Amino acid sequence: MTTEAFTKNSQAYSDELEIANEEVKNAITRAIKPDKSLDSLPPLKTNPKRILLITPPGTLEESYGRLSGAAGELPMLGLAYIAAALRDQGNTVKIIDYEVNNWPMSRVHKDIEIFGPDIVGMTVYITNLKRCGAVAKIAKSVDPKISVILGGPQVSIFPEEAFKLPDVDLIVLSEGEIIIRNVINALGNEEALKKVKGIWFKTSSGEIIRNQKEGLVDNLDIFPPPALDLFEMEKYFPPVHIRGKKVVHMLTTRGCPFKCSFCETKLTFGRSFRYHSRDRVISEIESLINAGFASFQFYDDIFTANKDIVEDLCNRILEKGWNIEWSCFTRTDCIDSKLLKLMKKAGCYLISFGTESGDDALLENISKDLTVKDNFEGIRLTKKEGIQVTTSFMLGLPNETYEQTLKTIQFALDCGSDYAVFPITEPYPGTELWVDAHKYGFFDNSGKHQNNLLSENSAVWVPHGRTRKELEVLSYKANLKFYFRPRIIMNFIKNIYYLPIGRAIRFYWASLIYLCSRFKVVRSGTRF
Repeated sequence: MTTEAFTKNSQAYSDELEIANEEVKNAITRAIKPDKSLDSLPPLKTNPKRILLITPPGTLEESYGRLSGAAGELPMLGLAYIAAALRDQGNTVKIIDYEVNNWPMSRVHKDIEIFGPDIVGMTVYITNLKRCGAVAKIAKSVDPKISVILGGPQVSIFPEEAFKLPDVDLIVLSEGEIIIRNVINALGNEEALKKVKGIWFKTSSGEIIRNQKEGLVDNLDIFPPPALDLFEMEKYFPPVHIRGKKVVHMLTTRGCPFKCSFCETKLTFGRSFRYHSRDRVISEIESLINAGFASFQFYDDIFTANKDIVEDLCNRILEKGWNIEWSCFTRTDCIDSKLLKLMKKAGCYLISFGTESGDDALLENISKDLTVKDNFEGIRLTKKEGIQVTTSFMLGLPNETYEQTLKTIQFALDCGSDYAVFPITEPYPGTELWVDAHKYGFFDNSGKHQNNLLSENSAVWVPHGRTRKELEVLSYKANLKFYFRPRIIMNFIKNIYYLPIGRAIRFYWASLIYLCSRFKVVRSGTRF
């Protein structure tokens, strides 16, 4: 073959690969229309089951590295929703969170033996797959008849991975409340299980049956409120900067309508966006207030995506006369002065914005559909109304140069935010960013680094032309530059008034630990 022909063939292959990658990315970002026919939860048609839901042993350091001292430990809302759906059906449900209790894997056998479950269920994230496998093995050693069921983002995105764990019987894909209740009615009958949408399961002969997906529910109000009462709520705690003695987190929506290339939300729910009714949200808040909570974290991806709904919610909070404070996550193009004034009046004290980068070209590359100017203006408006701001950034994006990283850090210093985080970019498997990562960088599996986000994988992603060490140093310096400024230090001092004494101490202790972290190797990784 001539050099010219080889070049043409190589170019053709490259073009075909680019087209294939774009088709994959388009499939990821497709919008999904909810199924209006899914308007009720299946009743119990068999004997009720004893179900043990487990959060496997783990540590904050495995997820947050150097910033673990400042991080929070909160109940898994997904598990709480599943527990509520199962209990509402008539089953006996128990939740054990080994992580918050700092209990070892060696305790799992005895707990399963004591409770005697028919089913052991776990929510799988990319950070805990192997630990879920370890729990599954223990469950089968207690009683081989126990059904081990997994759900959550990781198995929804990569269902094949779950069955590499030999003790897993069944996985639930995507939104689980309807699916798991259908599973309860079919469990023990393989022919019946074959008719349950939204699951993969292993037959008695070892064959993996791959059922078609279940639709998404249109009316979220058919789901019972999350069963937070099954958690030992007194043992949980928020990040160090969150106000209030008793803090709880909740959802008013599911999904996200935007197309950011790094986000895994659309991998679980598709690009859909659904709301609880305002009556349901107010009822849930009231129940939590009656349980002693006065500080709320709204964990919606984009809390203010629909301004009219948030406006009505704020007005209802004011009408109730509730003296509560709350925080939320949103985008800088989903707020305005009128809404911010009302949010502040209704108790909002902190908004977290995903600003990602201080460079417009990089924002465009990750399909953020925002500019640096948009972010700057949104932060300015928020601060003007007396609401604190957290900004989150991603250092080392595809095609990001050293100069662009410095530009991002400078934006963080100039924009006026009160808190900021500077993690190193880790492409989440299955996202468009993951597709781009193979083109614009490489995965370092030398073993020199650990990946905090993907803590059970040995590889970390490094953009072409950069080094992991360089990005780690920049992330560390960014935190030092941001937090060790007079304005930020004064903010910390003022914020003590709003924090319980234990959280205030943890606030300053976390800062000290981070400062000293440059002099030791962090066991779980150096993403932060």
